[in-house]
Amino acid sequence: MSVATHPKTLILGVGNELLQDEGLGIHAARLLTRYDLPPNVEVIEAGTAGPQLLSLIEGVQHLIVLDCIDAEAEPGAIFHFKPADLGAFPQGYMASIHDVGLLEVLQIADLLGREPDTDIFAMQPAVIDWGLAPSPEIQAKLPDFTDRVYSELTPQLGSNQP
Repeated sequence: MSVATHPKTLILGVGNELLQDEGLGIHAARLLTRYDLPPNVEVIEAGTAGPQLLSLIEGVQHLIVLDCIDAEAEPGAIFHFKPADLGAFPQGYMASIHDVGLLEVLQIADLLGREPDTDIFAMQPAVIDWGLAPSPEIQAKLPDFTDRVYSELTPQLGSNQP
């Protein structure tokens, strides 16, 4: 199948890598660049970019967001959901500080008729504190996280795992 038959997919790693596990989306994005992704798939480390995300998702048919979420689960628990599913999380869950910006960007894109089909993959953090590396618990789970992202999306991506 040629690249022209595959819609553009953007894998977006978000988070604040100055706060240990808060940056796991960025670390996961870096790890996913080692996978055999087809040319129609782009991986970007977006950090905590807010409104600037709108220009990044321009022309993207499928958006995959990698992030952390505090859903009061076991550290390393993996979640896969759509933005509309956020209401299904337990009352009082704490999403990353930048999530509101991302959700607002998706709402703006929807209003403009340009919202891509979006999947969010998130992991329960163990430690949100000053530090450049994920906690040992999350560092050990990152390969499982990226493998799950990749395996669930392989049919859409049309590629092989490393």
